[in-house]
Amino acid sequence: MKNSILILSVFSLFNCGGNPTPVEAPTPDPAAAAKVAAAAALETTVLETMNSDIQPCDDFYEYACGGWFETFELPDDKTRYTRSFGEIADTNLEIQRDLLASYVKDPGDELFKKQLGAYWESCMDTEAIDAAGITPLEGDFAQIDALKDHKGLMPLLGALAATGIDGLLGTYVDADDKNPNLNIMIMTQGGTSLPDRSFYLDESRAEVLEQYQAHIAAMFALAGMAEADAVKAAKDVVAVEVSLAKIHVERQEMRDPTKTYNKIDKDGLQKLTPNLDWDAYLTAVGKPDATQVNVKVPAVYTALDKLVMETDISAIRTYLKWLVLHDYAPHLSSPIADENFKFFAQTLYGSKADQPRWKKCVNRIDRHMGELLGRAYVDVAFSGESKPTALRMIGDIEGAFSDGLAELAWMDETTAERANVKMGKIRNKIGYPDKWKDYSSLEFGDDYFTNLQTGRAFMIKEILDRVEQPVDKDLWFMSPPTVNAYYNPSVNEIVFPAGIMQAPFYDAAYPASFNYGAIGMVMGHELTHGFDDSGSKFDGDGMLADWWEADVVTRFEEAGACVSDLYSTFEVQPDVNVNGLLTLGENIADLGGIKQAHTAYLKYASENGEQPEIAGLTGEQQVFVAFAQGWCSESTPEQELVMVKTDTHSPPRFRVNGPLMNFPAFGEAFECEVGSAMRPEKVCAVW
Repeated sequence: MKNSILILSVFSLFNCGGNPTPVEAPTPDPAAAAKVAAAAALETTVLETMNSDIQPCDDFYEYACGGWFETFELPDDKTRYTRSFGEIADTNLEIQRDLLASYVKDPGDELFKKQLGAYWESCMDTEAIDAAGITPLEGDFAQIDALKDHKGLMPLLGALAATGIDGLLGTYVDADDKNPNLNIMIMTQGGTSLPDRSFYLDESRAEVLEQYQAHIAAMFALAGMAEADAVKAAKDVVAVEVSLAKIHVERQEMRDPTKTYNKIDKDGLQKLTPNLDWDAYLTAVGKPDATQVNVKVPAVYTALDKLVMETDISAIRTYLKWLVLHDYAPHLSSPIADENFKFFAQTLYGSKADQPRWKKCVNRIDRHMGELLGRAYVDVAFSGESKPTALRMIGDIEGAFSDGLAELAWMDETTAERANVKMGKIRNKIGYPDKWKDYSSLEFGDDYFTNLQTGRAFMIKEILDRVEQPVDKDLWFMSPPTVNAYYNPSVNEIVFPAGIMQAPFYDAAYPASFNYGAIGMVMGHELTHGFDDSGSKFDGDGMLADWWEADVVTRFEEAGACVSDLYSTFEVQPDVNVNGLLTLGENIADLGGIKQAHTAYLKYASENGEQPEIAGLTGEQQVFVAFAQGWCSESTPEQELVMVKTDTHSPPRFRVNGPLMNFPAFGEAFECEVGSAMRPEKVCAVW
């Protein structure tokens, strides 16, 4: 105030006897104004989402999300909705829908608009799809009917695999874990249609299995089979799939890349399964010159060889017809698509209503031609400053990880240096590919099913063409609009599509505390995947290798066992707990992600100043609230039960409370007493 008076006094002194000289008003700063408006809107949203009647030290998930739970109603066409992911995904779908609709009205001279417009228009033409009925599958059915004996099975399986349908076994193409610059074919367990082997084998799932069998019969009847024949066919299908489930191993047993690396040449594969003609299979799939494969679980394939020969060929024909019918059901006439929805969405997952047709069509185009539509999406939804901002934040997260290595009680200096080297080699991909895929060879017309097969054939051929070819390290495995991110150990890369770089995960106008807590935590999560119980077995060049000191491995595994044991105590539903072994990698990544996001924010605040309070929260507390509110989620009970068996992620409640109760800095930020629910005396610490 004294300075203001002094300035006024001097001003008056120099202007006595006349009118004061006008003072030019400061030029408004649009960016600053946007930040003020965003902060005000954010404060309102934060308060509406929270439940301040809950103490943060008792249950932080309820504290952060309780207000949202009171007002949110799960949409009838969804079985799970997570706040940040759901809001962004809904917006992204609408953006893509509007783009596609515009290409129908006015494709102009650009080929990609004509392609997308034609596919979209045919997908939305339900009248023509209904009129086609089951006729689109007649060719596949005839091919299966021609199977007369077990000798003809493998070429038929190869032909089906070339169209995207895996029967009896599971195949895909990926980098050789011990030669990460080369792609090879991977053989894994497969061939079942229910979510998990437990649905076939557990007594608690017996009713669902009966409903599944009834569903198969109903589908075969809709496909034109007589009712009595359809009932028998359904029994045959279930019998084959139960037999497959019995030889499969539990999901958590598939998570160790060392145990699932069993590379053999084609002769070795033939010796492993003498009754399966792999030359015929590989020729039919279009890769006759493939010389090596990784059989993830050899014992499963040995058992499969025996199972095939013990199964009547007529039952195998029926089973393969079912796989074709089931795979294409969502794309067929309304009666078939509706029956498919009735069981696989309503019965299994608790859905109340099917998705609107336009959402299905957007998702199908995104699946088969994601980068074709993604190019248009990023022009609309991905601002230019997002990429450098994300890279800067990732740098902050990497710095936090590096700084934290010295604080790990189980780590030694030698392994810490190697971890730093691996981290320094991580490639960060942001937004969209530097080079887009070429779809110019694709032609689309008026018939939806033909267009569908064209898109699928392009996608599958592209994948099969990678077999025993150099790994393309510029390849993306998610399309630009995808609201997700991933770590790829064989390339040692982290990928953040443009779809997730949106509010409320990230907004340039948000306070740094919220960006670090939301997208920063995602970045830390993906970074930590490079060092979880699976990713840690790959070195900085993406090779499956022993780069740890032996005694450090033992201490790391002890730290992981602490996490696994803890999460296995978390109850999802009465007598249904989280599978701590299945979810271990994701839980380790969650613990590391929030720690690194918090550390990176504190460094930012020390250099730029603490963020102003929002909703009565300090900047540090805002980091934790931003993290938690991104995971506010509702699910149907049926969805929860399926996810407990199949998802490597813990349910959202435990993705929030689990990491925070094991992070002392959280307890300090909210002044939780040691021994309280969110600040237990014993904590698990990995990264």
